[in-house]
Amino acid sequence: MGFGQSFGSKLVAFWGSDVTVREQCAMLCSDFMLTSRDAKVGAFVLIGLVFAGLVIFLIGDERHVFTSKVGFATIFQDVEGLKAGSSVRMGGIDVGTVSSVGYAEDSRDMLLHVKFAVDKSQAARIRKDSKVKIESKGFLGDKMLTIVGGDPRLPAVPPGSLIDADNDPKDLQTALARVGPIAAKAERVMDNLDSTVAQLADPVVHERLKSSVESLNHILASIDHGPGYVARLLNDRGEADRIAGMIDRLQQASGQLEQSLASVASITQRVEKGPGLVHELLYSEDSAKSVQQIGHAAEEVSTTLRGVREGQGMAHSLLYGDGTPDHTTAQLSQILTDAHNILADVRAGKGTLGALLTDPSVYEDLKVLLGNVERNKSLRALVRYSIEQGDAKSAPTAAPK
Repeated sequence: MGFGQSFGSKLVAFWGSDVTVREQCAMLCSDFMLTSRDAKVGAFVLIGLVFAGLVIFLIGDERHVFTSKVGFATIFQDVEGLKAGSSVRMGGIDVGTVSSVGYAEDSRDMLLHVKFAVDKSQAARIRKDSKVKIESKGFLGDKMLTIVGGDPRLPAVPPGSLIDADNDPKDLQTALARVGPIAAKAERVMDNLDSTVAQLADPVVHERLKSSVESLNHILASIDHGPGYVARLLNDRGEADRIAGMIDRLQQASGQLEQSLASVASITQRVEKGPGLVHELLYSEDSAKSVQQIGHAAEEVSTTLRGVREGQGMAHSLLYGDGTPDHTTAQLSQILTDAHNILADVRAGKGTLGALLTDPSVYEDLKVLLGNVERNKSLRALVRYSIEQGDAKSAPTAAPK
């Protein structure tokens, strides 16, 4: 009976009975409260159904339950625990699920036939050269089917086709087989570590280690506070500045050395390209002749120097001196003395040359005289005639017949 019918019947009973108004109102209120509780229960059940449907829809959407599927098949020698409902991935994303895994009806066939469904929108990406392989999904050992994409230039595989399987074992067992040698090495390392710890636990080794640590502490304290150079280097600012200055000078020296090397390189390039004596000696076609000429010149110089060293001439006396100056040395000394005296007299203004050098009036008179000679034509003609007569007298006369 609905809420309206129940409420109406209560109203009819209210008007047609002898019960007091208060009792009738209490009866109506109790019935209304009972109906409201039923409505709350119904609402809660409805919300639960909606939530369950939403969860089912989301799970179905994630597992592509509502997506159109295309079936394919493949054959393996060992499925490594693959089962129906396992994921099918292509390029790292889920594109379908495994439909069935099992043997064929023929008992002689020992191969495992796997059927799987792929989303219709992704099935067009499976090519003729695509392959299917089984891989591990996480560390728990779950298996999944992986489709390796092929050449996009090849045509797509028709629905229901048999796709080649990659039967290379690349499962967790293979990984564990690779981990085996690593575990063996780790075990050896742990054994060595255990042996080392056992040796360190020996009282003798412990005392030696303690003594070594104390010695090292003493050495570090001496380095920090001792009078040695290391302590000065660590604590003395002046010593650090001196070393910094030394490093700066080394940098300057390296810069100068670099400049010198650049100069040497320039000189070498100049010698290589020429011109110059060294280029001619090294690269010229007549270098042998030039070297021969230099050899002759060196030989002549050597002969001259030998003559000076072994001879008795003035050069030998001047260079080596035998304690008894000869006449030539005395004459040379006298000539130098006379030249010194003449220069002293000229500097003092003695004689015509000295007066000419020191007396300005003599210079002016001589200039006036020469100027007048230049301007006087008769005097110039007379001077010319005198010169010609002197040349004629000095000319040799012809011998008489």
